[in-house]
Amino acid sequence: MKTSSLLKWIIRMFLRLYHRIEVIGMEKFPREGAALVVGNHISYIDPFYIGSMLPRHVHFMAKAEAWRFRITKFFLDIFQAFPVNREKADIQAIRTALHYLQEQKLVGLFPEGGIREDVAPLQEVKQGAAFLALKGNAPVVPIYLSGSEKALPVGKIWIRPSKIRIIVGDLILVPETGTFRERQEYLSKQILRALQDLRKSVEQTD
Repeated sequence: MKTSSLLKWIIRMFLRLYHRIEVIGMEKFPREGAALVVGNHISYIDPFYIGSMLPRHVHFMAKAEAWRFRITKFFLDIFQAFPVNREKADIQAIRTALHYLQEQKLVGLFPEGGIREDVAPLQEVKQGAAFLALKGNAPVVPIYLSGSEKALPVGKIWIRPSKIRIIVGDLILVPETGTFRERQEYLSKQILRALQDLRKSVEQTD
């Protein structure tokens, strides 16, 4: 078993035993082909928890600063994540993401642009996710994660036994008509609406 597969299995078992994880809508997740996985971001553990529960490997785009710390660098490298400089238009990160999509693989990112320290309803998403989906001609898989902000709040180091939910939304296809800018804006709105709807579905079950 590869190191990444073993680590994913360990995290998956940890999620089931320690967090009593509930996964909803996994039948909607594409079993083949390129796709962009987008989710809300409320804790440092989000990419590892989401990536471990999905049936296919996801190459997450993560902020470059995360590689400064040994523990996060260790996990990010095993998960084959790649860095992005959020202070500028990172051409290398864009090329890496498009390369994975061209190889019919999955790329993951958090379109809010960083961790939110509160769990207020999503208000906006960055245009980068829609840009990559259009350039890579890849559908978007919206995923909402709840409970991770309680399991590992920002600034804490111990993971608590909070209930974790992961909800997979309906596939969002890239629009085929309109200018690139129009399609990018439309797709960004679709991504935001999908994440907001998934959040509402979580609130209704609490």
